Amino acid sequence: MITQKSRKKTRVAPGPASDMHPADIKCALEKAGWSLRQLAIKNNLCPTSIAVTLKRRWPRVERIVADTIGLQPWDIWPSRYDENNNPIKFPVGKPSHKNYRAKHSTKDSEKR
Repeated sequence: MITQKSRKKTRVAPGPASDMHPADIKCALEKAGWSLRQLAIKNNLCPTSIAVTLKRRWPRVERIVADTIGLQPWDIWPSRYDENNNPIKFPVGKPSHKNYRAKHSTKDSEKR
């Protein structure tokens, strides 16, 4: 009986450019003589900061990783930067409409 293993699909950045694979970034850091933890501690960051940057946007830490590897951040993560090599910013926070009300409010005046 032949069984096929299901494989997880890898995420590819939209558009023509795709980011370096996190394992390739980690390998490049190790070739430069750094572990993720060592690099974070040297730059006064939480020891897990570099690992987080491999999956999420964090321009400051992306610059640290890129400088250590000897590349530019937009060469490593092209999906995170625009055509002018500026980090792409996404809106964060509350919606801008006036009738917004938090789902779990603790104030008595906002309870139904």
